[in-house]
Amino acid sequence: MSGALDPIQEDLPLDLPGSSEAPRPAPGQPPAPGWRQPLTPPGPSLYEQVWTRVRGLPWARWRAQATPVIQTGAVKLRIAARLGANQAGTLVQAAITRGGPYTLELARATARTRLVPAAASWLARGIHVVGLPAVVLRSALQVLIIHRAGLAIEEAVFFRLDDPAAYTVYEAPAQFGLAVTIAFVPTLVLVFLGVLCLAPALAPRAILHLPTTWLTAVEIWLGLAFGAHALPIYEEAGPLGEQARVAVSRSHPGALLLIVPCYVTAWVTRLGGLLPALLGGAAVWWLAGTVLRG
Repeated sequence: MSGALDPIQEDLPLDLPGSSEAPRPAPGQPPAPGWRQPLTPPGPSLYEQVWTRVRGLPWARWRAQATPVIQTGAVKLRIAARLGANQAGTLVQAAITRGGPYTLELARATARTRLVPAAASWLARGIHVVGLPAVVLRSALQVLIIHRAGLAIEEAVFFRLDDPAAYTVYEAPAQFGLAVTIAFVPTLVLVFLGVLCLAPALAPRAILHLPTTWLTAVEIWLGLAFGAHALPIYEEAGPLGEQARVAVSRSHPGALLLIVPCYVTAWVTRLGGLLPALLGGAAVWWLAGTVLRG
């Protein structure tokens, strides 16, 4: 019957002719109609390539070379573990034999020698940071007095984040009176400024009963800062006490009156700046209250 459709060939793609595959074109000539490049089989994956390389490594030879080293290290580890266990057993036995009181005393001694001074030093540094204006002012006054006295100044540190926060290295004065002036004149100035700042701050509460303001907080801060840094550091007070003792032996007229304050200052400042700061702040607060009550 003319005009009828050809039957569908299920074994061939719809876009390929039903005839056999076209011949491969010769080099340099265009391909024939219906010819396609034959598909090449995929090569090995990346995982297979890596696994082939890993299996090709000389594992047996490396194992033979590493076995003596591993055995020697294992013997040394066993010896070290045995020695460590013996020492730990000795320490535990000693602790059990000595009992609780020894452990308690050891903890107390450790706290006294390490923890307490470290905590006091950090607290003193915090006080120095808060009282920065007072630290700088005291150092400036001391440098001014030393310079006016004609003594050589080797080093002057006005502030640092440490305890003490400031220091001055200068030529030792030959006169006891000049040494007392360098150490205690800045103390008198800072005490006066501390009382001058705290007196107006304490007056509204003690006399007028007025509410405090931000200016009151600033006055209290400056007053306590001046008082906390009024006393000289131990590096000044210690030699000054010895110089006072020598002056007393030489019958110095003012040494009999000043030897006690010099030794007390040296004893207060020998443990750092925390105790002098607390005592100086409390003393300035008490003096300001006394001035108002008087």
